[in-house]
Amino acid sequence: MKNKLCLGALALAGLLFAAPCVASQEENKLLAVFLGRFANYIEWPDRAATQFVITLVDENPFGTLLEDLYRGKVINGKPVAIRYATRVDEIGQSDMLFITLVNPRTRQDAIDYATKNSILSISTALGFAERGGIIQLDFLQQHTRIKINHAAAVKSNIRIGAPLLSLATVIRGETR
Repeated sequence: MKNKLCLGALALAGLLFAAPCVASQEENKLLAVFLGRFANYIEWPDRAATQFVITLVDENPFGTLLEDLYRGKVINGKPVAIRYATRVDEIGQSDMLFITLVNPRTRQDAIDYATKNSILSISTALGFAERGGIIQLDFLQQHTRIKINHAAAVKSNIRIGAPLLSLATVIRGETR
């Protein structure tokens, strides 16, 4: 009986924290645009970096969409660079981290890395904001829902502007 309960709990945890893939090309386009738009409402700690870096860790659901969309563009007065990492230890310095990691432990490692390095963490993974990620996006029936973990942003030394907070469901307390 105890083993069945443990297996059931593990299965439920897997379902709750599994990263859903973004279902359509339209959702991918919308998500790619959101990444840049979010930056208009975010204040990061001062950095000496010469580029605004968006890093994707694990799968790339966008193909060349991000490169095409942000080629020649400027965010926060800096040219945009798109980087890719397959593991957390490859992330490096970044401003924004889009996390598609499926493994809950590895995803948590990426969230922790982002928090420690003042990186805005974003994902479509269910439970992402509750686990310490800053912005979680959900696409349901052609509607976009934004969930923001304000406490995680504060812990990351990132300030989120009121206009973005007003569009989102905001988690204000510690959730882990």
